[in-house]
Amino acid sequence: MRRPAHVTASAVTAPSADDDLATGLCDVAFITVQYHNPADTASFIESLRAQSDPRGIEVIVVENDRILDPPAELAADPVQPAGQVGSYLFPVRVLRAPKNLYYWGGAAFALDELSARGPLPRWVIISNNDVTVEDSEFVRRLRSLDPVRYPIIGPSIISLATGRDQNPILRSRLGKLSEMKWMLYDSGYRMATSLLAVRGLWRWFRENASRGSAGLADSSTAERIYAPHGAFVIFSSEFFDRGGRLDTTVPMFAEELTIAVTAERLEMPVWHLPQLRVSHREHSTTGSRLTRAKYELEKRARRHYFGLKAAQRS
Repeated sequence: MRRPAHVTASAVTAPSADDDLATGLCDVAFITVQYHNPADTASFIESLRAQSDPRGIEVIVVENDRILDPPAELAADPVQPAGQVGSYLFPVRVLRAPKNLYYWGGAAFALDELSARGPLPRWVIISNNDVTVEDSEFVRRLRSLDPVRYPIIGPSIISLATGRDQNPILRSRLGKLSEMKWMLYDSGYRMATSLLAVRGLWRWFRENASRGSAGLADSSTAERIYAPHGAFVIFSSEFFDRGGRLDTTVPMFAEELTIAVTAERLEMPVWHLPQLRVSHREHSTTGSRLTRAKYELEKRARRHYFGLKAAQRS
């Protein structure tokens, strides 16, 4: 996504969130990308109904599946503006992608559409459609934050499978040992599946040993991190004002790592803020099994990330 010409420099004082709400402007945009599983998308949107102050919220659904007709849950209402659906207290619009753009590409497609309409909202959230926002004060808490101080935020993403917070993906940069591990993993599909089997067994032992003890999602301390989980990432207008963009070079995977590289390049902090909390039903779209196709995409994504890292060091 190119930086829109209308975006102002971060040094310019932006209107406050209250000013945006008073003038009816959208200040929190939720972007979710759908490929099959329309019921997940409907649940995601429905969960936002409970927000204590729905003013200024907008939801954009990018429909990546060109084979299916628009799902009944998101059927367009002809009496509303083009693409807008439902009887919610906030606009919900469906954008039909020209092809399957995958997750990050679909989100970039929606950002281009938002940019074409005018300045981007103060907060842009990119989310899997298998996430729900059950905290009725989520948007109010987000609006209370300084978008300059918090340009990239990973909230607590509570896995419904484990009860654990999936954030952060990485607290710090990958070291040499980790890079060697990924080189081994990327040496072949059979090696990758063998390493996953060993890791799965180790995780089973560890989780059973720690069951009922510390380790579940109970932290409330904000911290600077390296990479947030990609299932639900919050960007403030500061990220885009300073030239941030979504890296769509590789169709899928490693979105978190490209965020981290971009943040480093822009000298911009990434935060984990547990006071912002969502729930996640994992792998409802891509599945949990490592297929050869997924493996090849993952490998391409990691190679791209390591290339970006090397270029940044040089």
